[in-house]
Amino acid sequence: MEFSRRSLLAGAAIGGGLAIGWALWPRAYPPNLVAAQGESIFNAWLKIGTDGHVTVVVPQVEMGQGSYTVIPQIIADELGADWRTIAVEPAPLNPVYANAVFAEEWHEGWWPEGKVQATGGSSTVRGYELVARQAGAAARALLCQAAARRWDADWQACDTEGGFVTRGDDRLRFGELAEEAARESLPKDIPLRTGGGLNRITGRGMNRLDIPAKLDGSANFAGDIRLPDMVFASIRQGPLGDSILQSVDKGAADRIFGVLDIVEHERWVAAVATNWWAANRALDAMRPRFRNRDRFASDRTIDRALVNALANEGTRVAEAGDVDTALANARVSSAEYTVGLAPHAALEPLSATATLVDGKLQLWIATQLPGLARDAAARAIGLDPEDVTVHPMLVGGSFGRKYEVEIAGQVAILALRLKRPVQLTWSRAEDLMHEPFRPAARADDSAARPGRTYRRLAGPDCGAKWTW
Repeated sequence: MEFSRRSLLAGAAIGGGLAIGWALWPRAYPPNLVAAQGESIFNAWLKIGTDGHVTVVVPQVEMGQGSYTVIPQIIADELGADWRTIAVEPAPLNPVYANAVFAEEWHEGWWPEGKVQATGGSSTVRGYELVARQAGAAARALLCQAAARRWDADWQACDTEGGFVTRGDDRLRFGELAEEAARESLPKDIPLRTGGGLNRITGRGMNRLDIPAKLDGSANFAGDIRLPDMVFASIRQGPLGDSILQSVDKGAADRIFGVLDIVEHERWVAAVATNWWAANRALDAMRPRFRNRDRFASDRTIDRALVNALANEGTRVAEAGDVDTALANARVSSAEYTVGLAPHAALEPLSATATLVDGKLQLWIATQLPGLARDAAARAIGLDPEDVTVHPMLVGGSFGRKYEVEIAGQVAILALRLKRPVQLTWSRAEDLMHEPFRPAARADDSAARPGRTYRRLAGPDCGAKWTW
């Protein structure tokens, strides 16, 4: 398989792939990659340092599913890198990282395919394998060109292996070539690797890149962020639905050591303190009261609504074959199945940190939809979304819970009101009571099988078999 500069550009315009990365990135879509000292940016997906390390930029958040390993593995294989030199960096918000597979399959076209940066739907490899391979192959070509200039050779006679550019017995480390290679022009046609080989890492089980930091405790989740002058907040909200804050006992909060402020909103109240435990204790002491303008749901009302719905004429959503004919001369078995509300119950409750400086908001959050989180924060305090920078964090479990972004708006409001960095963490109880549960369901199923004729057959092995 080969691809050209033109095919890269065309592909990016359609699917938000590497094409945009070369033609417009990074000028058109801030925020963008930042090179550390000694690093050179090769494209939207990788950077190489003079010490030989390769930083792979991953747009899919790591929730334990392995996105911080599989995308680097794809790129490292195509690049010819040494797996021991691979580092990972979460991608900034940028249309170049759009997940067209997710947009098409999970949102039925209502989300622009070229803009949604999302994690979910088992779409990591399906959505990014080709563009990741192209990014690795492009960097490999640039490194080979830089080495070929030193050797006065044809770049196509060069190859890469284990972090070296090779040509026969000649070898140059990636780090030696990185700065020169990043200034090279992309060749017209760049072949992708084909076939296997001892030096390929595709299809092999590799050591997970996120595991060491999780084992030694150095991995940072949203609740691990610490900023100068930062305070901690806990929140209390009314029951799900149209709940309005009615009253709080602020005097009771004043008696809790460490409490700094109480922030009231139409739909919630937050306590701010020098530590989260004090903030959460203050909420308990204040005994906030809410008025819900909706009717309360209960297990009984939900079940009654489902029973009534089954009793009414339904809407057929799919049809195949002739059911009446199939059931006419068959034994029919019927059963009723029910399932109640189910919480996602992720190990990590919602948490986010925000700081607002000179009209620019920075947001550290665990989210599967960083663009939606950015928009929620911007909308809550009247900012342009371009003035919000999202730092995607490792996610401590989701099961779909981290699609919800209401905490982004809440922490943005707190940062605006308090004029200092703030970390908002929902308590475990708050997280369970205010998450959108998996809906309850009820089903009446009927199944039938035609009458079976059992026949005993004697085979050449003198055994007996039953068939029908």
